[in-house]
Amino acid sequence: MPSIEILLNMSKKKPVFNYQPKQSLSALPKVKTAWDLKGLYYKSENDPKLVEDMAVAKKAYLAFAGKWRTRPFARQASLLKKVLTEYETLYGMPEASRPIRYLDLRLALNTSDAKAEKKYAKQSEWLRKLTDQVLFFPLALGKIPPAKQKIYLKDPDLAHFHYYLARVFNSAKYDLSEAEEKIIKLKSPQASDRWVEAVEKIISNRTVAWRGRKLPIPEAIETIDLLGAKDKKALWSLIMKEMEQISEVSEHEFNAIITDARSEDELRGYKKPYSATALSYEDSEKSIENLVQAVSGKGFRLSRKFYALKATYHNKKHIHYTQKYDSIGVKPKLTFKQSVEICRDVFYGLKTDYGKIFDTMLERGQIDVYPRAGKRGGAFVTGKTGHPVQVLLNHLDNFQSLETLCHEMGHAIHTVLASQQSPFYDSYSTATAETASTLFENLLFNTIYEVADKDLKPILLHDRICRDIATIERQTAFFNCELEIHKTIFSQGAMTKEELRACTHKHLKSYLGPAVKLDKQDGYIYVYIPHFRYGFYVYTYTFGILMSTIMADRYRQEPSYINQIDKFLRSGRSASVADIFRSIGINIRRPDTFTKALDNQAADIKSFQTFVHKKSQA
Repeated sequence: MPSIEILLNMSKKKPVFNYQPKQSLSALPKVKTAWDLKGLYYKSENDPKLVEDMAVAKKAYLAFAGKWRTRPFARQASLLKKVLTEYETLYGMPEASRPIRYLDLRLALNTSDAKAEKKYAKQSEWLRKLTDQVLFFPLALGKIPPAKQKIYLKDPDLAHFHYYLARVFNSAKYDLSEAEEKIIKLKSPQASDRWVEAVEKIISNRTVAWRGRKLPIPEAIETIDLLGAKDKKALWSLIMKEMEQISEVSEHEFNAIITDARSEDELRGYKKPYSATALSYEDSEKSIENLVQAVSGKGFRLSRKFYALKATYHNKKHIHYTQKYDSIGVKPKLTFKQSVEICRDVFYGLKTDYGKIFDTMLERGQIDVYPRAGKRGGAFVTGKTGHPVQVLLNHLDNFQSLETLCHEMGHAIHTVLASQQSPFYDSYSTATAETASTLFENLLFNTIYEVADKDLKPILLHDRICRDIATIERQTAFFNCELEIHKTIFSQGAMTKEELRACTHKHLKSYLGPAVKLDKQDGYIYVYIPHFRYGFYVYTYTFGILMSTIMADRYRQEPSYINQIDKFLRSGRSASVADIFRSIGINIRRPDTFTKALDNQAADIKSFQTFVHKKSQA
């Protein structure tokens, strides 16, 4: 089988990275590099099929509400089983969610798509009213007396529904009345979602003048990593000037969405800013706190040590913020085709099912590959019951884009395998989402590191440390920053854009240390980082990579552990996060699990320290 040869232009040498695939794979048919929304969803926002789907969904929802709203369905297990079965079918009905999903995907491809934006707003209103019809059902389940709840959770005839019922019963203490819940749903878009969408749209449509081009900001952010130190600082400065201007809007956005969140927390009785997140993610507040404490302590000491070593490597007292991820050498430049072939080899090598999932998505137009004006920045995966999984990339021909492709396909494979569960359980907790993605990224790294030559290995090691710090320490710093923003806005009523900038700057410094020079304007990154708006979502990145590091190590030591990995990927939402990990031999209730998971990073940094020492002695 042919090897994948990529030149590495390192100083005066031109070594060749020969990636020799281990699998004998047939060539793919034509690969689609853009989403095929017309083939997979609708031909346009006016497609008659869209109206037909809405009619089917409306009929089903109204039928369920008319049948069960006034009946005492929770009095006996046999009747409860019947209504739960019907509700699960309704819950997984693709016709209800297909129209808004299609419009949301259109807007991801073009944030200026006015037709899709208007239709999306109307469709959101329609879907809210439709789901309001069955809002009575989970609220009624939550009112089942505690004594009867215990009986139902042990009833063998309700075995399939035990975990779903446990989740409903656990969250019921925070439920409001049906009328109040409808009000919360009604005002949410105006109080929060529209603010976030507005800032995202502004960022996507703004450009910076760069080398004779008007570069869209999302593309400019991706381009930063391709530049030399001087150009990197220059482009970054232009981006931050734009962020400072947009902060006039973002200041009001942050105050609006966080005040809204805190108001709802008060209504429901949540004690901490992240209480709702813990409940929603099927995690615990204590687990989140243990994780943040471990990383803010041991983790931040490790990241500060690494950046001091990095500065020493460059014979400098400190490095600039824009250089924190700068490689110490040149890694392969990879086309999307080459990245695909490497990922195919890794995925098929793990399990044939994983490779087949990847192939299918490439052939069906489920991966949108390249950046373009108006397209949403970054990368993401989205899946929904009864719909194809979609991956959005902004691929550039570099090694980082290979890692991003693998990362997002980890999400995609997890989503596809979890979808084999029934509708109540065919998704997964947000806390486990980043475990799958970083696991595949780790397995890709291990495969490539194994075949790399002595010149490439230090570069790969250094860059993995950078990636891990970005995912572990940086996201924990963001968690701490978000928590301070919540507490400050709650206590003093609001924060100015300058206070938001200063807060962000402080928390960036906490994990970077004195070896990284931060300019005042660097604090404006809060404007363009969307995860600050997701209600402490950022901790899941840290959680995911620490868990995936444990799993990747066990697989490296014993390849049969792939069966436990596969069990995890297929578990979906069938149990709590703690129970899913316990089933594959990882106890996340122990605080030292997170501390020990950092040992791998410590070992990598120690290896890098040895490399730096040898270089200084040469």
